[in-house]
Amino acid sequence: MQKYAVLMAGGSGTRLWPISKETRPKQFIPVEDDSPMLVQAIKRLCKVVQPEQCFIITTLPLTDITKKIAGEYIPESNILSEPDRKNTAACIAYATLLLRKRYKEGVLCFVPADGYVKDTEGYAEALQLAFDTAERTNGLVVIGVKPAYPSTGYGYIHVEPVTGAGVKTSRVLNFIEKPAPEVAQELVRSDDYLWNCGIVVGTMDAIIRNIKEYIPEHYDKLSDALEKEEDEASVLIEKAYHEIHSISFDNGVLEKCASSLYAVRAFFDWDDIGSLDALAKTLEEDSEGNRVKGRHIGINTTNSVIYGKDIAICTIDIDNMIVAGTKDEVLVCPRNKSQKIKNLVDKLKQQGHADLL
Repeated sequence: MQKYAVLMAGGSGTRLWPISKETRPKQFIPVEDDSPMLVQAIKRLCKVVQPEQCFIITTLPLTDITKKIAGEYIPESNILSEPDRKNTAACIAYATLLLRKRYKEGVLCFVPADGYVKDTEGYAEALQLAFDTAERTNGLVVIGVKPAYPSTGYGYIHVEPVTGAGVKTSRVLNFIEKPAPEVAQELVRSDDYLWNCGIVVGTMDAIIRNIKEYIPEHYDKLSDALEKEEDEASVLIEKAYHEIHSISFDNGVLEKCASSLYAVRAFFDWDDIGSLDALAKTLEEDSEGNRVKGRHIGINTTNSVIYGKDIAICTIDIDNMIVAGTKDEVLVCPRNKSQKIKNLVDKLKQQGHADLL
């Protein structure tokens, strides 16, 4: 059965403001080799899936920049546009129905475009096993990675125990979302809890079967729209997106059918780059413990994240801080408070600072 991959690249990346903005979110941020995370994700996938079978789904406002950045790696016609952001359930339902209409059958892999992985060989091995398992079982498969630390910001997959070494599959028992610190400490000590890195693999039939059962509104409205001729379908897809509720595929489908899922136990390094502090982990640490991107001149600056875009950043006598700036905005906060950046972005919206977003 033919393999297809779909990169989900419609997010806004507000937790990395001001480096990430709605018009140029975090999947476009260059990391250690100066290529955007989106490009790195395409290259990882193309170790398993041919470029002609690799797709990107994004929102209409991000379509042009996505084509500009990704067009040399995959066909521009493989860049699909959603009329609105309605979370991953809509994204996966729409892309699956569209690709089934085009190709009739196949095994699909959905991958967030903003994940960060260095071990591309381990990633390819896990992805190939997920494809094979999905085709063999005609079901859904998720990929989980061994936790590196007790994160309270990630979801976890509870899986059945296995014996022996190497990459294997396990039946899923349940999902745990963003646990409390003391719970996260317990989970990371166990071999049977994995970080959920947001990768879902399944045959087209299995994905659509589960969408019909657990989020039938998504199936009914989107499949009805896609049955029409192209011009009429475009209008009806926009109408369908307006009407369906916003829910993640995890909440809408996977958590409800957890007992029928398989999980690949993977060992590649992974981070979803959910904060500026996490973004800094992609940079080499200097002799003062700083992680710097851009032009920086500092005096007695230690253990800090300095991320400048088109500006020079100068610092004196700071420790354990984040200083991130563009030509229009500068953010300063303690490293351990980076999760509050989303709250700051919400405040900017409420106070009418749309020009900064």
